[in-house]
Amino acid sequence: MTFGVQGFDPWTIVLTKYISPGHLFVNKNDQLDPQKRRLFTLLMLCTPIVFLVLLELLLRLFSYGGDQHLFITGPEKQISHYWMCNQNVGRRYFYMLDSTPSPPKDLFLKAKPENGYRIFVLGGSTTAGFPYSYNLMFPRILNFQLSELFPDRSIEVVNTAMSAVNSYTLLDFMDEIIAKEPDAILIYAGHNEYYGAMGVGSRESFGKNPTFIHLYLQLKKFKTFLLVRDAVGWLKKHLSKVTSRSTGIDPTNTLMARIVGEQQIPYKSGMYEQGLRQYERNLRRILEKARQHNIPVMLSELVSNVKDQPPFISVDIDSFPAAEKAFSIGQKLLRQGDVDDARIALTLAKDLDALRFRASEEMNEIIHQLGRQFNTPVVPMKSFFESHCEHKIIGNELILEHLHPNARGYFIMADAFLQTMKDDKFIADSWDSLRPPEEIISTWGWTELDTVSANLSIHYLKGGWPFQPDIAPNHALENYYPDTHAESLAVRILIDETFNLAAGHVAMAEHYESQHQYEQAYEEYRAAYYTIPHEIEFYEKAVRNLLRLNDMPKALTVLLLSQRYGRSAFTDRWAGLLLADAGRYREALPCLLRAHDQSPKDGQVLRYLSAALVAEGQVERARQLMTDIDSTASPISEQDKRELLYSVLLKSANESLQKKEYNKALPLLQRAHDMKESAFTAKWIGLIELNYGRIVEAAVLLQQAADLTPDDFEVRYNLCNAYIRLEQRENAVRILQEMEKLRPGFADPQNLRRRLAALKS
Repeated sequence: MTFGVQGFDPWTIVLTKYISPGHLFVNKNDQLDPQKRRLFTLLMLCTPIVFLVLLELLLRLFSYGGDQHLFITGPEKQISHYWMCNQNVGRRYFYMLDSTPSPPKDLFLKAKPENGYRIFVLGGSTTAGFPYSYNLMFPRILNFQLSELFPDRSIEVVNTAMSAVNSYTLLDFMDEIIAKEPDAILIYAGHNEYYGAMGVGSRESFGKNPTFIHLYLQLKKFKTFLLVRDAVGWLKKHLSKVTSRSTGIDPTNTLMARIVGEQQIPYKSGMYEQGLRQYERNLRRILEKARQHNIPVMLSELVSNVKDQPPFISVDIDSFPAAEKAFSIGQKLLRQGDVDDARIALTLAKDLDALRFRASEEMNEIIHQLGRQFNTPVVPMKSFFESHCEHKIIGNELILEHLHPNARGYFIMADAFLQTMKDDKFIADSWDSLRPPEEIISTWGWTELDTVSANLSIHYLKGGWPFQPDIAPNHALENYYPDTHAESLAVRILIDETFNLAAGHVAMAEHYESQHQYEQAYEEYRAAYYTIPHEIEFYEKAVRNLLRLNDMPKALTVLLLSQRYGRSAFTDRWAGLLLADAGRYREALPCLLRAHDQSPKDGQVLRYLSAALVAEGQVERARQLMTDIDSTASPISEQDKRELLYSVLLKSANESLQKKEYNKALPLLQRAHDMKESAFTAKWIGLIELNYGRIVEAAVLLQQAADLTPDDFEVRYNLCNAYIRLEQRENAVRILQEMEKLRPGFADPQNLRRRLAALKS
């Protein structure tokens, strides 16, 4: 179709319908009405603003990026009266990583108690407790220790630390922390200054201009800005793939490898000095904010492995030796016994390392300088660590790799903060004497699983860059074969994002419970509630195992500890019963009253409640309750008696097994097995029968145990031995094949393979 005038289009047709022909072409001398011109200009200016406002409202409506406040309401009903560290807050700072770090799930009350003392802790991965879980981070140790030292105070230690963050994040947190009425702020941070989010050498960078970075920290409050930032991040990642012709970041890379943007930052270079200025400037602003609100702050020296960790990257620098050479000289001086000069050389080697994963000594100088200027105490962390290391040079005795402490090191960190708090009269002018770290470690809530899991994490960390060439994938797990149940769980904790160490402790406890090893099960649940103190279920399960062990004093201790965080029908009942049994009627009474409300026909609760009421002078109320006891109490059922007898038999048998008194254990196990067959009883009866030479009986029981426990290697090894002794070649071959699947290439102290090969077909 044509319109007669060349160049006409549909828009022209539309315009001509509403505009008279005389106005279609405007004479250049014609002028718009001034009022209309102003309106037109205003509309032109407002259009993008209106668009941005509408976009912002739409993004907020759909909660783009999620809630990124530092603190959120406890997500479950029973903890909704608490603030919790937001697991999504890391998205403020990380837009190039597929998964972002998050702080511990620490809680603190929304309504601060009158007797409350609230401490916030700031830092990076060391402060977050890497490679352990929350039960071994030094702020958790502080919390339990301070609660023990000041039982009349409600102590809250809130750890906001995250991996791969630096002083920009700490500064960004300050206003939100100040709003939550802190009584003190503790800071251990500096190792991440160059490679942490927004650091001068970080992949998560917004340039090196501090003014621009602070502007970004303000703009990130707007969802529209986050949308633009994420789009830029997506574009940068995909352009990187195209230009490097790669498929992106190796998924086996550790966070350590993924966060680094600039691998070489030589000592005294421009980027090195810029990182120091960034650290000093941000730390100063943090201290100024705290001083404006009269909040005491405590800084800490930074420690790392100087004796046993060679430099990662050694480069030539004017006026200084290469880092590798300085390290070699330090090692040689140490072997010669020249300890003081060795310390100087090794420390210099650490500072000369061009890969800035360890804070230089100039950062410690900045910490002390600001401490003097702001009258802020500084924890002498170096001297605490050096006093526990050979030659007083920090090395593998306390550091797992380049800078993260081992478990003992974290207890020493907590002790250093405690000693400094005591010396500077935090909380109170006078303190009781502090327990040494070794004493605390022996009663702490941690188990073999914590150590195994941490060691595996370090093993995996050292399988990647910078401990290995950056061009190589991480092969650390390829030749790792777990030998124990704890090691199997550690692998799952490392590779399964839905399974953490707290869940691992529960799984380990359930394993022990299935083996009737109640003491070990209790220890796993204790580690779980040290990891997540507000989870009442962990306390309940710990107490159940203590009750099985008839350890009433320890059960009461755990119950009272649980009441700091919440209550349940179970904890109320047993706390009331055990407190009343100990004659502590005043403490027992509120627990028993709640337990009675929940279970009015519980005869045992009624009896103890009546006794508590009488002891507290409420005789009339006790008399009314006494009339209900006879009508509600009922005799123990036959089933309950049977379960009780079964538990007693297993407990006695387990005690005999631990003492290796097999002749005593056998009849107890047989009687229990007659009542209820289980893998535990079948296994141990079979092992004892095999030891006594009753091979046929042993094979029957061990086969039953093997059928009930598909992953028990020990059962199968002894069962294979039994079948070989019975010359049942087919059965022996079948079991040997199952063993090879469970543990390829297993050690064979009884020469099963050779003996089986010698059997005739």
